[in-house]
Order: sequence, then C-alpha cells, then structure tokens
Amino acid sequence: MIVRILLGLVVVIALFCTYIALESPDYTIVRETTIAATPEKLFPYINNSKLANDWMPWLESDPKTKMTYEGPAEGVGSIAKWDSPGPMGTGSATVIDSLPNEKVVTQLLNKAPMEMSQVAEITLTPGKDGTLVRWSVKGQNNFVGRAVCFFMNMDKMVGGEFEKGLAKLKVMAEEKAPSSS
Repeated sequence: MIVRILLGLVVVIALFCTYIALESPDYTIVRETTIAATPEKLFPYINNSKLANDWMPWLESDPKTKMTYEGPAEGVGSIAKWDSPGPMGTGSATVIDSLPNEKVVTQLLNKAPMEMSQVAEITLTPGKDGTLVRWSVKGQNNFVGRAVCFFMNMDKMVGGEFEKGLAKLKVMAEEKAPSSS
C-alpha cells in the first residue's frame, strides 16, 4: 500500500515537473490608464529616478527600503538602487533608453531575495482625453519561477502594484496648481 502511494506521488511530481518544464519562460505584465495631462507634463515623472519613486508603489509596500541614486538625475544612465531586509530585497533600476515625452525603458536587476532580470517600459501616447500611460515589464522565469507562478498569479500581484502606481501618478499629474488668490 505504501509503495503504491509513493509511486503515485512520484508520478504526480513527474507530471507536475514536466508541465512546468514545458511552460514558456517568457512573461509580460502590462497595465495602462489615461491621465488628463500632456506627455510633456508626465515625462519627468517617468524619466527621473527620484520623481518615479514618488509614485511607484514599491516603497509604500516596503518602508524599510533604503534608496540610493547614481549617474545623471534623469535619462539614460540614471540609476536607482534599493536595499531592504524586507520584500524589496536588493536590486537596481537603470534607465537604458529614453525618448523625450514618449517612453522610458529601464533594466531591472534584482539580487535578493532571488536573482532576476526584467525590462520595464513606460510609454506615453497622446489622445483626445489626455495621455495613455502604458507600464509593462518583460522577463523570463527559470524553472523555479515557473513553478512558483503555477501557485501564485504574478500578473495579478505585480499588475495590482502597477495599478496602484498609475493611480497615484494620475492624482499627482492631474492636481491643479494652488491658486494664489
């Protein structure tokens, strides 16, 4: 009886591992919103590492995070580094492409709690009701990452954080300047 149970368990584990191995390692997470502001008004919030941290949700979710900045304040070569004993872990975000008032591409490197590399892109597309802001991240999961994603919906978790950040950016960008009366 125990042999059958163990054999069944081995078969289930083998099937699970086969399924995970056949899953695509590539992933993309995307969220977007329209903000009643021009691309020119929004661009500094995505091109400047310090201003980006004002609306991105990561620091709120891990207040123990220590941030440092290197390179130029904005544009290609601008680097934000973080270190935390909490969920943010250790990593960096380096702007690798910046097209004024259109897009910013950032290379994300996480060293802890697990090593991971991603490319994030934020694009600004003008429209009649404002600017469509599209935030995406692309990367590849190793076998362990794909196994974790089998049990956890990463699109929902990370996408939910993107939604929080975009909502905060929307409020910041749509605020009217205080009147001087």
